[in-house]
Amino acid sequence: MHKLLKDSPGEKIMLLGNEAIARGAIEAGVAFATTYPGTPSSEISLNLFQMSKESDLYFEYGTNEKVALEVAAGAANSGLRTFCMMKHVGLNVAADPLMTLAYVGVTGGMVILTADDPSMFSSQNEQDNRYYAKFGNLPMLEPSSVPEARDMIKYAFDLSEQLSQPVLLRTTTRINHSNAYVTFGDIKVPKTKGYFKRDPQRCVTVPAVSRQLHVKVLEKMDKAKAISETSPLNTIEGKGRFGIITNGVSYYYARDAVKDLGLDAQILRIGFSNPLPEQKIKAFLKGCDKVLVIEEGEPFMEEAVKAFAQEEGMTLPIQGKSKTLFSRLYEYDPAMVREKTAAFFKVPYTPTTKINTDNIPPHPHAAPQPLLGLLPQGHLLRGPAGRQGHGHYLPQ
Repeated sequence: MHKLLKDSPGEKIMLLGNEAIARGAIEAGVAFATTYPGTPSSEISLNLFQMSKESDLYFEYGTNEKVALEVAAGAANSGLRTFCMMKHVGLNVAADPLMTLAYVGVTGGMVILTADDPSMFSSQNEQDNRYYAKFGNLPMLEPSSVPEARDMIKYAFDLSEQLSQPVLLRTTTRINHSNAYVTFGDIKVPKTKGYFKRDPQRCVTVPAVSRQLHVKVLEKMDKAKAISETSPLNTIEGKGRFGIITNGVSYYYARDAVKDLGLDAQILRIGFSNPLPEQKIKAFLKGCDKVLVIEEGEPFMEEAVKAFAQEEGMTLPIQGKSKTLFSRLYEYDPAMVREKTAAFFKVPYTPTTKINTDNIPPHPHAAPQPLLGLLPQGHLLRGPAGRQGHGHYLPQ
């Protein structure tokens, strides 16, 4: 039996982040899963494919992400719990049906995983897909650890059914490819027989219908916003007049920084990131003298937090991305977060001594060798992740 199919609640097992996500989907009662695989999400697909050979789960590799999402949308609108996964740039390919699916909604729980890749370990860009949630009027959740990723996908299915709306689950490479102990929960028996109810006033998105659906999707987002305000995924810890707002893996870096620096600070961790909990954030700001926003990628939260402060007439310093603080480039690490946190809050900080690596040979990939002569000129050498992986272009 596949290790992720074991019906052994309470058992602790070391899992890769992607394995934990696959297990979470199984525990949530997923019946239908589709993908076009791309790193850093690929191991989710592999494990679900393997489990489909030993269970009632239906799994399908799509021709591309658009096809995978469309097939999944059909299953989700037949009442089945459906999971569709892809890497961040894959959501660009699936964006056409995604935008309209937000209007149509779903009748069974549907989770769409987008695996972002800060630092571009296996990708051609490091776009921040939180903007897809805002652009498409879709709820989005973001885990901060491997065990939470398992828990959060279960929450995402419940939320999707509560709203009759697809839910985006955004991970990053550091979540997908880290290992941690995960405690197994109960496996929900999946509903495997679907039924599609003909409903032209919802499913046929001609302009006259879509105008009404746009009203409904905004109503759903208002409901999602109310849920976000009290969601257990948006938490506040600590005390003090210094404030930190953070998300994803940066949350744990921020916790370590506060502890190591001896800061009296509050941390607001955002796990339900679209729609943001506006009232919770405003109340948090009122208890702070200055606030640091720590988020990899774009200033998605920072811009919203500054807007919330302006609406309340607050003038406290709020910073995040700048030339002297956090960059929009690459993923973060604990040492860098500690250093920037100390600089912003003006507290003493002594950097740890770096290990001397002068006597260590260079990494094999540090100096790529020319590939001329291996392939005809003008050809693209595909990486193991296909068109979305690494490749070397041989110029004409």
